Amino acid sequence: MERGVTAVGVDGGGTGGRAWVGPLDEDGTPAGRGAVDRPCNPYAVGADAAADAVVAAIVAAWTDAGRPAGGWGEAWVCAGLAGVDRPEDGAAMRAALVARGVHAERLQLIADPWVALEGALPARDPEDDPRVLLVAGTGSVAVGVVGTRRVRVGGWGARVGDEGSGAWLGIEAVRATLQALDGRTDAGPLAEAIQAAWGAGPEALVGRARDASSGAFGELAPLVLAQADDDPAAAALRARAAAHLADLVATAAARLGRTPAAWALVGGVARALEDEVVALLDPALGAALRPAQGPPVAGALAFATRAAERGV
Repeated sequence: MERGVTAVGVDGGGTGGRAWVGPLDEDGTPAGRGAVDRPCNPYAVGADAAADAVVAAIVAAWTDAGRPAGGWGEAWVCAGLAGVDRPEDGAAMRAALVARGVHAERLQLIADPWVALEGALPARDPEDDPRVLLVAGTGSVAVGVVGTRRVRVGGWGARVGDEGSGAWLGIEAVRATLQALDGRTDAGPLAEAIQAAWGAGPEALVGRARDASSGAFGELAPLVLAQADDDPAAAALRARAAAHLADLVATAAARLGRTPAAWALVGGVARALEDEVVALLDPALGAALRPAQGPPVAGALAFATRAAERGV
């Protein structure tokens, strides 16, 4: 790494973002931290607004590290963001960041699941591979890596995928409530809870669902999980969600060709369903579960640090 050149990692999400300035100390604490409470996801707000938020997080971390003002423009930056693995979306976000002062030749844009994997299960030697990460919060995806090979399973958005996620649970809960209101199934505590949250009757639910975001559906997921002990419909949804998440993990592992040395899970839904997911997996795969070691921003910083050390 060039003397005076610093690595910066960014984890940008749909509601906010975090940035870390390297290096890490012996305890894994970064030299500086920064955060913003506005979307860094170009899908949510467009490339320009997302780039403004990402740069604000970088500047906040840079200031926290006590670095010279404006010096972040020479830093090696890795930003983990949704959708940037698609060429058109990645190009737009790259152009927006460079226009705001990020060094064009020192910028890496990586889809967010990959920085989450690196943060949760950092690779230190070849024995760490293969690795798999299950992410299940508002959305769901499993990613795996062995050497330079990467596999991705799911994570295609709530309209066509994200099975087992918070958004999926919310959508299915509204669907189940509407069926109960039709008289096609019995109405129970889940239907009552969904109507208390979104409004009573089919018209209120359909009207709310028409324009609801994935995040809004995801906010219903805790209601499903809370009612699972008392409501057969909620219990069935919980079981289906666990089965979907277990399938993501098993498929990612199978595509890597052998049982992972380790896998981890992150996200509120994944943590809530951990026992059920593990019970559905092959015992050898279930036994490879490890606690997530660090957050996605740590993974982004690791990528940026390696790039800086290579000087490429």
